Amino acid sequence: MKQKIILDVDTGFDDAVALLLAGHHPALELAAVTVCHGNAPLAVTVENTRRVLAAGGLGHVPVYAGAERALVAPPLKTDPLQHHRFDLPPAARPLERQRAAEFLIDYYLSPAGPETVLVPLAPQTNLALALRLEPRLAERCPRLVTMAGAYLEGNSTPSAEFNILADPEAAHIVFTAGWPLTMVGLEVTAQAYVTPADLARLRALGTPWAALAADIFEPHLRWWQTEMNWPGGQIYDACAVAAVVDPALLTTKPMHVDIELGGAFTRGRTVADAIGWHRQPANVDVGVGLDRERFLAVLLAGLQ
Repeated sequence: MKQKIILDVDTGFDDAVALLLAGHHPALELAAVTVCHGNAPLAVTVENTRRVLAAGGLGHVPVYAGAERALVAPPLKTDPLQHHRFDLPPAARPLERQRAAEFLIDYYLSPAGPETVLVPLAPQTNLALALRLEPRLAERCPRLVTMAGAYLEGNSTPSAEFNILADPEAAHIVFTAGWPLTMVGLEVTAQAYVTPADLARLRALGTPWAALAADIFEPHLRWWQTEMNWPGGQIYDACAVAAVVDPALLTTKPMHVDIELGGAFTRGRTVADAIGWHRQPANVDVGVGLDRERFLAVLLAGLQ
């Protein structure tokens, strides 16, 4: 039986690959996609999401637009390259009229709710709005698997990972809601890099969605090589989807995690009691290791 899944995205290159993986992996059923601000303004992330789904043979999947900005904070400055719309044909299926938070409430209060894993790959504003409107959402969702956070070092700042820093107040609401939560943070996404040889294997699959994933990811792989001197590129969001398919590829450790809402240098930090010194109850299963070969196996199986 396929695992039902909903993605919450702010579609840039890694969200695009995650969408294609979630929509085509034989172990998953992509029930819907909700969209948030983040990598780019909402109008861009919505359009990119719809175009990727249509071009990737997933035009039947409903898309719900969500929050245009964070609950409190001003928008983060992002790279202008992230603000362009993908050069793909426009989607034929119209955007759903219901907003993302309303949809999430209705869906998770329905009989399908307890069967569907929620995978946030963006700032967590949509989820926080839904939780404030309907706290039972946390009781009805069987698990949240989120690409967010870092217990060692961030990427937007030395303390903070982008998805958390883009709306720390929302992340605080989500991380303290009491639902089963797996954090796929920067420590493990760094272990799931994709090399040129891996990209060649992806193209060799011969499917339109594998070719689309490779085309979208290739410029970012080159950036990682030239700017960071890495052997390959991080494909952040696909890691969370892969962890739903094969939980054993991710090594986790229960930790107590708080979200830093103040601090001149630490706002947005996922403050994790990594060694349990402070003996606070664990609220997050934090990813601490990832099997790269198993990750690549999931990626290839999903796009073949």
